[in-house]
Amino acid sequence: MGGQWHAGAVEDDAGAGPPSVASWEPVTVPGRPTRFAGADAVAYRKRFPDPRRAASQRVVLDCRGLYGDATVYLNGDVVGTHDTYFAPARFEFEPGEENELVVVCRRPTDGYAGAYASDVVPDELSVPGIWWGVHLRLRPRAYLADLAVNARRPDDDRGVVDVAVTVDAGERVDDTVTVSVRPENFRGSGGSMERVPVEADAGERVTVTHSVDVRDPASWWPADRGDPNRYTVRARFADHERTVSTGFRTVAYDRDDGLRVNGERVRARGVNVLPTTEPEADLERARDLNATLVRVHGHVLPSSFYDAADDAGVFVAQDLPLSGPDPDGGRSVERGRTLARRLAAHVDHHPSVACYGVHGDPVEPFTERVGTGRTSRYRIRTRAARTTVDRELADAVASALPPDAVTFPVCGPLGAQPDAAHLYPGWRYGRAADVDWLTDTYPEAARVVTEFGAGSLTAAGGGTVAPVDLDKDVHDAVLSDADAGTWGDRTAGDGGASDDAASDGGGVVAGNDVVARSQGTQARILSRVASGFRRHGSDVLAAFCLRDVDAGGGMGVYAVDGSEKPAASALGDALAPVQAFLAADPPGAVPVALVNDAPAAVSGTVTVTTDDVDAAFQVEAPALGTATAGTVSIPATADVVDLAFETSAGEVTRRVYL
Repeated sequence: MGGQWHAGAVEDDAGAGPPSVASWEPVTVPGRPTRFAGADAVAYRKRFPDPRRAASQRVVLDCRGLYGDATVYLNGDVVGTHDTYFAPARFEFEPGEENELVVVCRRPTDGYAGAYASDVVPDELSVPGIWWGVHLRLRPRAYLADLAVNARRPDDDRGVVDVAVTVDAGERVDDTVTVSVRPENFRGSGGSMERVPVEADAGERVTVTHSVDVRDPASWWPADRGDPNRYTVRARFADHERTVSTGFRTVAYDRDDGLRVNGERVRARGVNVLPTTEPEADLERARDLNATLVRVHGHVLPSSFYDAADDAGVFVAQDLPLSGPDPDGGRSVERGRTLARRLAAHVDHHPSVACYGVHGDPVEPFTERVGTGRTSRYRIRTRAARTTVDRELADAVASALPPDAVTFPVCGPLGAQPDAAHLYPGWRYGRAADVDWLTDTYPEAARVVTEFGAGSLTAAGGGTVAPVDLDKDVHDAVLSDADAGTWGDRTAGDGGASDDAASDGGGVVAGNDVVARSQGTQARILSRVASGFRRHGSDVLAAFCLRDVDAGGGMGVYAVDGSEKPAASALGDALAPVQAFLAADPPGAVPVALVNDAPAAVSGTVTVTTDDVDAAFQVEAPALGTATAGTVSIPATADVVDLAFETSAGEVTRRVYL
């Protein structure tokens, strides 16, 4: 919908017509005009002539990413309302010769804003408005209004695509809809085309359903297991058509069998993404970190992101926009169930969407950091034991998701009895090395870990600004903790530290550069904790998070501008599908482990090198398994250990700072 839009913060919203606005300012739509950051309600205005070329044409306003509780006015009259930003907002109206369209967006107050209502997202990213797209569509009297699909495999050699086609009949309809299924990104058989009858009286909106058989369908696989094969489903009615991309795959999870895709055991490793205005670029950043999974944390992204994940063969763990405690019990269960159904309609046909998280962090027992003293582990256990959570809301909302979906109703910390755990050794409590104690003490919680991590400052903040998504008290406590330099992996010396900063014996950058010290500590914690969970055999593992949302820093391994922090390469090395790790803390006799997330056994040579040690071990690690390569004696004087695993296919290396 081209041309100039204007917007203004709403001043008075009490009347029957459009609200009053102090001043209308030019803005770009779609977008998030930062000048209105923090506003509770923003009105958007567009003036346009009658767009029809013929009086018989129907005019539909199509908005995507309409964030907030929205009311749409045309020439002073209400056209409709909308309250779910990730569902299409479509409003039909009869235009005049000249028209004034006003879209009023009010900040949600129903408790289901998710990440956008949390302190991890700045106001600039949650401006009420039209975020993703806006168009005026011209349609014939009867047209194809919607197409929904679901691909399933009743047995090994047969696939079925269930299709629901909605026709809006502005006139009597007695016709057919042509439905076709064709391979999209590969050469193959299995295509099909069928005709489905549709009848409707004038003024009716009817949905017809049909199932299309596909012989010997090609499965969609994650990129590390096969090809991400997809099919295009096309519905055609008269001169109008819609298409949807989908794929055949099954996903299942239980504690005994782990995560299975198309019947095969897999492990998923990756990162969380916070709200972003460049989701496809963030997906590429995640792939650069060896991520096979991206968790969409407490929000929903536009369809283009899920299309890109389908194409890349990357799993998506999709959260509902339901985060944080609800102390007053004000969240409506039925509203949550409605959102769950709408979310499934938005993403469930995408084969990359592997699982859903429902309620994130319903409680928070670690509001203050637990230190590293002798009693810290007792305090962690005590806080976890004294924490309770009411699962009623999470379980009720989860039941509205598709019955075959992998669902984690409660995603949260120790004590929340989480289905997917948020575990922060080295950050919220203890040392990074306490990940080993944590996995031994709470082995079930460590099976699915959808958050772990640490934060850091950036040079853009000068080390003095408290970023919006970084707990500055925790950050400062970690840096000042006497154990902050305890053994762990660090990459700050590989480009993350300033040129004039020196490295102390613990791998933390010393000197006056607090930003370099902060980033070096973040890298060390992330790599050490990731290595612990990898050696434990976590089925799902996702670091928090990919990219900062604040120029001053945050929990991201990339800065807000997309530049790498030292933690990016540290995490990327730790998430490599086959990797060697030190299995204990030096000095002394240290086992060396080889972790293999590949679908077949791997064998080769692990080498361990320091100034005083040069050892080599032949090792074979089973598929989805861990093997001990050998034991090396690392002296207290060693500063750095280099690890390498070499096979005929190549070499994987990493450096550990002591």
